[in-house]
Amino acid sequence: MKQILLTIVYLFLSLQVQSAIVTGGVEYNYENKAEQGVDFEFIRVHLIDSNNIENLNYLYQGKVDLKDRTLAKFSDGSYGIVFKDDPLYSWYYSQNGRLVNFTQKSSETYPCKITKYKPDGTVANTGKKISARESYIYKDGKLIAHWIGNNCYDGNNNLIMTRKYEE
Repeated sequence: MKQILLTIVYLFLSLQVQSAIVTGGVEYNYENKAEQGVDFEFIRVHLIDSNNIENLNYLYQGKVDLKDRTLAKFSDGSYGIVFKDDPLYSWYYSQNGRLVNFTQKSSETYPCKITKYKPDGTVANTGKKISARESYIYKDGKLIAHWIGNNCYDGNNNLIMTRKYEE
């Protein structure tokens, strides 16, 4: 009995509990140099919105969910189109129907990566789309915009743009 008791005491004393506090964080690094440009032939079809007047009329009437596309209207006068047969791409136009930029999502599920391109196919910025109503936009690793619902905020939480759309 004495030997069992000594063994238990020995085991108890020899087992030391050690703990450490581990700290850390997550860093998203969206380097533009890692992105590939898009083939210009793919972009060429979208350089001009052939339904510019029709789309502006729908937006004026508040109609954003159409049979073949979804529209979005922005406070700077521009508008966006997502074609239902190609939902990974969003095309953004000036009021006169000229392509301003376009985005590509990595997936239809969330979260997903988004890449914004200039009309020539080069990368403008990248980001993370958390849900249908929230996304973070980065340029050179710095937060430049945060969309929450219909409002877009800059890195200092100042409202910089609004939109009207349904998704």
